[in-house]
Amino acid sequence: MRKIIMLAAIPAFALAACGEDTAVEETGDALEERADAVEDLGDDRAAALEERADEMPTDVQEDALNARAEQIDDIGDNRADAINEVADEME
Repeated sequence: MRKIIMLAAIPAFALAACGEDTAVEETGDALEERADAVEDLGDDRAAALEERADEMPTDVQEDALNARAEQIDDIGDNRADAINEVADEME
């Protein structure tokens, strides 16, 4: 009988764990979405520069734009990582 009561309590605990997010958790979720947007923006800007680099008349100009594209991509990734760290602390 005791085992039956314990087994019956498991779904109740599972439902409680899946309840609505707190305001802090919702803020964390919003920050994660923001981090994704920041990363996507960096990726898009880097891709646009790489496309421009392919059209450059000299290798030196192409290399310079590709290097800048890499920097922009890294900046976006680093900012997204920093935002995700804050979001993780909220969860």
